Amino acid sequence: MTSHIAERGAFMRIGVECGGTFTDLVVLDDTGALRATAKVHSTPDDPSLAVIEALDRLPADLREEALLLHGSTVATNALLERRGPRLGLLVTRGFRDLLTLQRQDRDRMYDLRYVKPSPLVPRHLVREVDERITAAGEVAVALDDESVRHAVKELLAQDVTAIAVCLLHSYGNPAHERRVAELIASVAPDLPVSLSCSVAREFREYERTSTTAVDAFVRPAVAGYLSRLSDQAARRGITGLQVMQSNAGAVPVPVVTARPVTLLLSGPAAGVSGAVAVAEAGGLGDVVTMDMGGTSTDVALVVDGAPRLTPEVTVDGLPVRVPMVDITTVGAGGGSVVGVDSGGLLTVGPRSAGSRPGPACYGHGGELPTITDADAVLGLLGPRPLMAGRFALDLDAASAVFAPLAARLGRTVGEVAWSAHQLANVAMAGAIRVASVERGHDPRGLTLLAYGGAGPLHAAGVADELGMSRVVVAPHAGLASAYGLLVSGFRREFARTVLVASDTLDAARLRTVLDSVTEEAHAELAGQGVDPGSVSDGWSVDMRYAGQGFELSVPLPDDGPDRVGRLTTAFHELHARRFGHADPHAAVQVVTLRLSVTRPRPSVALPEVAHRPGAVSQECAVLEQGAPGTAVVLPRTALAPGATAAGPAIVTDDSSTAYVPSGWTATVDRATNLVLTRS
Repeated sequence: MTSHIAERGAFMRIGVECGGTFTDLVVLDDTGALRATAKVHSTPDDPSLAVIEALDRLPADLREEALLLHGSTVATNALLERRGPRLGLLVTRGFRDLLTLQRQDRDRMYDLRYVKPSPLVPRHLVREVDERITAAGEVAVALDDESVRHAVKELLAQDVTAIAVCLLHSYGNPAHERRVAELIASVAPDLPVSLSCSVAREFREYERTSTTAVDAFVRPAVAGYLSRLSDQAARRGITGLQVMQSNAGAVPVPVVTARPVTLLLSGPAAGVSGAVAVAEAGGLGDVVTMDMGGTSTDVALVVDGAPRLTPEVTVDGLPVRVPMVDITTVGAGGGSVVGVDSGGLLTVGPRSAGSRPGPACYGHGGELPTITDADAVLGLLGPRPLMAGRFALDLDAASAVFAPLAARLGRTVGEVAWSAHQLANVAMAGAIRVASVERGHDPRGLTLLAYGGAGPLHAAGVADELGMSRVVVAPHAGLASAYGLLVSGFRREFARTVLVASDTLDAARLRTVLDSVTEEAHAELAGQGVDPGSVSDGWSVDMRYAGQGFELSVPLPDDGPDRVGRLTTAFHELHARRFGHADPHAAVQVVTLRLSVTRPRPSVALPEVAHRPGAVSQECAVLEQGAPGTAVVLPRTALAPGATAAGPAIVTDDSSTAYVPSGWTATVDRATNLVLTRS
């Protein structure tokens, strides 16, 4: 679907987000006016092909001198598929087995066949060098340059094409790692290198080493992809390219290529950025987001207008210690395959039909039943649904792929489709409980903000599971992640582990460390073409009770009398809120200082749905709770602000379909959000 809505007369911002099934494009001008949209099938083998296809659907005048903002899965795909360089690792002597030993914890405690994830660097490609830095940052053993040269030459003889460097306690003193980089360059000038002091300057040796290895592993894929995309975009008249990071900040290409691990999970972060803008414009307060696409559903908690960041995530079983939007993902998307397990019970996901062949109703040869097929069988997509506003869906094919499943279970096709629909809702509700209840928030007091191609279709059912009474579907909900790119400001994260008792940290020492981190961060950004004078600095502090294994992130109070004391008090209060208890008399440790360098997000208006009087409504048969019924079908453009529609109702647009079940009512607010409330 492509629409050219107005003539060019202003600077254009183009947002393109690559999902597992579709790649979405949105064009806004600098007044916030929506100029064009497009939705094409994703191309997982080379995501840039779908990006270029979407760009080529635009009139040339909308591309000329435009800024392209992009959310990409290239880093995530490279890691999940283990497509990367032959990677070598340099470590301090005695720590060769760090990546192999990992941690003693395991995801599945009672799984007798559990196998730890394979490290990115096999043991025979790990080399030790002679050096030692203490936890206090002091040099215990000087770096032996010859041991580094010898190790690098051995790795090159093993056909290594990239190297990660993680020396003991380099977060406290990076001098040895930086010297190692110089020595590598003297032996192999063109070899890609990742240093832990640049990637994750924090303690915990295994997590830091794993993160550095991931950064080195995805570096060639990210650099090559962005180089190709930059060239292709420039040929089409686009003069700027920025990329979404996993912390929901958009940065120029040189910034992300210097630290490519920050590109992981950038697409879901873009969706959350868009949701924050929608919540702010609609005065929604605290929300939980639900982005249901073709492959999975991502949920996140937004409190006081900001998503929660987590300092570490696990991707393909590997810890990655980089600040990211705290997103909980479940394998329940429109393309999730419906099946039966060994016990004869119905299952949904995590396997997905993807974009090719996709669900059977897409008409691309899909032979497995999916959630989208189930929704089509139930009639929830309307009587003559169109995919991306252009392609008719094959409802007969959807019923046909469910027939063998129904026969096996001794039920009707409609009953199995409804059960699959409900199972998907239960899975998504479980993810929301993790994101809200386990973070100390009752979802019943939150608004569910649904987007993605399939999110509005399932949102009310998910809300019912959680006891939530309000759902908001943003305008052009299926393009929310692409829109989120356009409203994202610059953001970079820096960290420094100090690990001191709070009662020994005075204001002068704290100021010295803050100034040191700020100076290094601004110098790095200046080298990447970012003016340090155009950004703002914000601080938080990871803290814990002495003896605890994990930390809480506490905002650093403003400078002033007893700053450290106020910080410690804030930690006790946060601990009590998060875990239900606190011990004001216990020893507290200041672990890691975190600097967020930000630039305010651009002032871009929320695109609204244009009301077109006279749009025709119709009715179609639906199955609710497996029982036949009738729903009114309304184009989104038929609903002016203030209009209402009682369920069951189906509200359609070119990017998504919203379902209003019985017992729910939909109202269009002043910002043309579709607000669903439970009767």
